[in-house]
Amino acid sequence: MNINIRRGGDDYFFNRLFSYFNSELDVKIHGMKQLRGNVYLVETEDTRLILKGYKDLRKLKIQEAFASSLRQTGFDSSYRFLRMNTTLQFQGLFYGCIEYIDHHENRFDYGEQADRKEGITLLDKFHEHTSLLAPSYAGMLPKADLARKWDHRKNEFTKNLQAVHFYVNNAITDELLDWADVSLTHFDASKKELEQEPPAILHGDVAHHNFLRSKEGKLYLIDYDLISLGPRAYDMLQYANRILPFLDWEFDSLKKIGHFKKWLGYESFLYGLLYPADILREWNRMFRERNHLSPNRLSPLIDMTINQFQQRKKFQVDVKSQLNTWK
Repeated sequence: MNINIRRGGDDYFFNRLFSYFNSELDVKIHGMKQLRGNVYLVETEDTRLILKGYKDLRKLKIQEAFASSLRQTGFDSSYRFLRMNTTLQFQGLFYGCIEYIDHHENRFDYGEQADRKEGITLLDKFHEHTSLLAPSYAGMLPKADLARKWDHRKNEFTKNLQAVHFYVNNAITDELLDWADVSLTHFDASKKELEQEPPAILHGDVAHHNFLRSKEGKLYLIDYDLISLGPRAYDMLQYANRILPFLDWEFDSLKKIGHFKKWLGYESFLYGLLYPADILREWNRMFRERNHLSPNRLSPLIDMTINQFQQRKKFQVDVKSQLNTWK
């Protein structure tokens, strides 16, 4: 028996969890490893599979239904939930069983131009398929409210300012908050133009780790925990924010990516680009998770905030210049 899991040194918990899975599944488990949070890689004699815990059964059932519906539309770049003969429930969590996709030795990387292009093409394809599913899931999924989410993020960052100022001077945080205020004010006032087209089911978290390249080289979009209903532009704004650091925050480089051509014609999308989503998100997360004393977490965050500041400032000027040409 090989139990290779760490979570706060609670070996007793994992021994019990391992025993529970072994008793409930109709296969013999040889090993189990925690990947993150409540997600585990389980190895049997013949195969591997993923067990993922959800806080309530309804959420698990929606995830299972959505993954199945997505496949039925013809979108095959996603994982499947495996059928279970019983409901796995352990210490308040309900576990779904997901097929394991063996990853390629070259992981998806936003730093690679080819990966950025392939990722946004896959995201666009995902939206094409989920727009067909949106009416069926209207009563199950929340409606995306990006302005409200950003306002909450800005307020949380403001509450953390005193701690942030141990690492970043006031002049930079003042400007970051000014960018956020300008973006929010104009985005909220003009976002209706993005909502005119029929909604799609949004992924909600297009971080690089949610793009998985299989051993065979096929790219998959995974992890649908944050799906919601809303304009496709919301996912595209997040994608732009994720890749801009690798474009050195050059607005002209973003304009050269064909999938953004449509969205860059919307005033609201341009104002959305001005919001410093990544910086505020990561500072809030660091203090929420109490990682501010970890050099491994702090160093890249300081680089993002201070060392990229002048590039970001030029990006703000370039986007506003584009907006001014329309006035």
